[in-house]
Amino acid sequence: MSEKNATMTHLKQRRAKIEADAAEIERQVYDLETSLLTDHSSGGNVLRGFELALAQSKQQAQKRVKPFKTEERTFSVSSASSQVVEELAAEAEQIRTTASGRLAKAPTTFK
Repeated sequence: MSEKNATMTHLKQRRAKIEADAAEIERQVYDLETSLLTDHSSGGNVLRGFELALAQSKQQAQKRVKPFKTEERTFSVSSASSQVVEELAAEAEQIRTTASGRLAKAPTTFK
């Protein structure tokens, strides 16, 4: 019986480690994606297109830089357990609540 307990304990520890590793990888993807969407937006990128990079002058390109939307997070949105999915769900709930006439919840902040 103690061998089964030891095996179960080992498996639980291994599962916790895998979940922690997955959460860390998702955080890294989120951070890198944020960097891609903000730092490189004036020169263009795969996610937002290269129209700004083709602008006639750097000044024109800087004027056209717009903040990105949560929906533009292509990589983060592909994971069901990503914080972006939670953000989108919170936004959708707030929209539903506001549209139904009920008092909207305060926006949830994420790390």
